Amino acid sequence: MSSASAGTFLFQNADVSNGVNYFLQLKHRNSIETLSKLAQMFTANEMTYNFSSGIAQAFGNNMIQADASPLRFAVYNGDENQDGTIDGSDLSDTENEANISLSGYVNTDATGDYFVDASDISLVEYNSGLGIGVVTP
Repeated sequence: MSSASAGTFLFQNADVSNGVNYFLQLKHRNSIETLSKLAQMFTANEMTYNFSSGIAQAFGNNMIQADASPLRFAVYNGDENQDGTIDGSDLSDTENEANISLSGYVNTDATGDYFVDASDISLVEYNSGLGIGVVTP
């Protein structure tokens, strides 16, 4: 997670006029899909939500502490095949691509440093051992 973890998003199909509640869903190339703790409502066509401020911001507390000062939480990385779990298949793919020193913006780069190496293997192996998977309402 970078220090610039804010964004503005346009939801063209959201019904923002009548108080419809929506779960916010975070999806990224190699992270576990993560949903907001509760459904959220737009007010005056706007909504603000901060996933990083606390583990309870995610449904099922499905995040990990990323920093102690300032205290921030992040989604789990390592689901490189996007099947909803971080497991042996993700680890195997990461190991294979580390063996050929793959680089670039690729799914098996779990650390986000543009290189698939031992640090990615370590992260995927650790999260795999925790049994990390998508938690949905």
